[in-house]
Amino acid sequence: MSEKNEGAGVSRDMGAPRCVAILGGASGIGAAVARRAAAGGAAVAILDLNGAAAEAMADELGPKARAFIVDATDEAAMAAAADAVAESGLPPVDGLVASAGIPEVATPIERYAADDFDRILTSHVRTAYVFARAFGARMAAGEGGAVVFLASVLSFRPGPVLAYGAGKGALVNLTQSLAVHWAARGVRVNAVAPGWTDTPFIRAPRPDGSRRDIEPILRQTPQGRLIRPEEIAEVIQFLLSPASSAITGVTLPADGGVMAGAGWAAYGGFPGPEG
Repeated sequence: MSEKNEGAGVSRDMGAPRCVAILGGASGIGAAVARRAAAGGAAVAILDLNGAAAEAMADELGPKARAFIVDATDEAAMAAAADAVAESGLPPVDGLVASAGIPEVATPIERYAADDFDRILTSHVRTAYVFARAFGARMAAGEGGAVVFLASVLSFRPGPVLAYGAGKGALVNLTQSLAVHWAARGVRVNAVAPGWTDTPFIRAPRPDGSRRDIEPILRQTPQGRLIRPEEIAEVIQFLLSPASSAITGVTLPADGGVMAGAGWAAYGGFPGPEG
């Protein structure tokens, strides 16, 4: 009996994915996902615009990893990358993780040019769409698999990063649509909504060279800390694994309690360690 009949995305040996393709796998959450997938025995295809970083990650992971340089906004380039992965000697891809995107500086709409808005939106939404279209369609035509998008707490709790929030909200909708579209063909599609995670994305210098003040973030997080990329990678590994074979179309928060705590400020803030 095939995996598509037994449980969408469950590999034939009922184990972890055989091969995980990670868009944006050279740094941040994507790199943590690559390390976790490799630790679980999967081959890893690292797709990234930063060729040197992708090659370094593949070298770190060993002979079951390959690096592929691709501009994820370019549909033809992504189709070529999918062909290259298929011809690379890696097992067939049965796990996809879309973790590409560029950071955004909070800017009022009055000073936010539409082209700048489009650039951020494209980096998060178009890249995920192009990636899923090139690789997910192959999984749907083959033995199935699992797709995980990177959404955000800002998918549900808007903030002043207009394009980022709109893009992450769009990924939640895309997750649900593709989950239904591919369900009968053995492909599960889910998303993770990380809270504030300690990555280069959040630590990146602002245009004026200043660094983000982390303290306001910590005050808005009930756990009082940044999430580690490795914690997000564990959630993604779960969504790629047979342990989640009945789960599709879901966006799973991994946020240290940010969304649950949204209403507490009006009542004096979060309880401390002593209650």
